[in-house]
Amino acid sequence: MALSREEVAARYGAALFGYAQDNKVLDNVYDEMLELKKAVLANPQIISVLSDPILSSKDKKSVLTAVEKGFSEEVQGFLNLLLEYNRFADLVDIIDQFVAFYDDEKKIASGTATTAVKLDDDQLQRLGDSFAKKYNLNAVRLENKVDPSILGGVVLQVKDRVIDGSVKTKLNKIRAQIIDNN
Repeated sequence: MALSREEVAARYGAALFGYAQDNKVLDNVYDEMLELKKAVLANPQIISVLSDPILSSKDKKSVLTAVEKGFSEEVQGFLNLLLEYNRFADLVDIIDQFVAFYDDEKKIASGTATTAVKLDDDQLQRLGDSFAKKYNLNAVRLENKVDPSILGGVVLQVKDRVIDGSVKTKLNKIRAQIIDNN
């Protein structure tokens, strides 16, 4: 039975995480994986070429040699493993799984701060630091989403936790209380 894309990503992501952790190069491999993901998303033809069943292994290897220049031997070995087992089509999902394992290990969370107006980097950082302190995390990386319909305040969503401090929600609660009292 063939493995699903999620199973492949989970297995390979866990394997890379364990390998990097055992070799005490976890932070370095993490940084390199993020750079690789950026490069692959900017140039998706890299994955197309390296997962093309028609292209010979020798040609794929020469392309991979050019791609992996500058990466650590751990990352190079991992990329060669993916090539050998024809798993390059799953590379972005594997990187995402690896990052999830890394974030769990380092107690880092990612989330979205929805606001009526755009927040600057300092405001996002302070909001993330405040959330991290409250929920015993080392860091929270926030992405800002602008939604003028919330009128003001912030709706913060990190993992499965949502903190709704929007003006719209507060007004709706007041409205509901007034209706209940009548």
